Amino acid sequence: MRQKYDDLTFTTTVTAKNMHLYLTRQLSDFNITPEQWSVLNVIQQKQPLTQKELAQLVLKDTPTVNRIIDVLVRKELVSNETDPLDRRKTFINLTSKGEEETTQLRTVVEETCSTLFSHIQPSDLQIWQQIMKQINKNIL
Repeated sequence: MRQKYDDLTFTTTVTAKNMHLYLTRQLSDFNITPEQWSVLNVIQQKQPLTQKELAQLVLKDTPTVNRIIDVLVRKELVSNETDPLDRRKTFINLTSKGEEETTQLRTVVEETCSTLFSHIQPSDLQIWQQIMKQINKNIL
């Protein structure tokens, strides 16, 4: 017997997965994952940041953010700088290469979102966002 919310939860799960896969394909030319993009995006907007601050802003645990940062350092997109006043703190910043690539990525992400949300009224997107926020509030 079908449960009351089967179609809704299934459609939500499939849609979220498909959106993630679509964004992954759009970012593939840059060899960047959506998770790496979210970190680069926040760093560009809020730098300098500590890894703890960054983890809170991207809603990921600190070890996950640390792994992403390590990859981005190897790609020469971000740098770690030790706080001269507190050597336990490390600040994350974009490198000049990271600034340039993040700006290019922003254009790709904006175009991707335009495709994802085409033919949907802005007012409907606002309602959808309010609903998702309420669901998160209900479960967190």
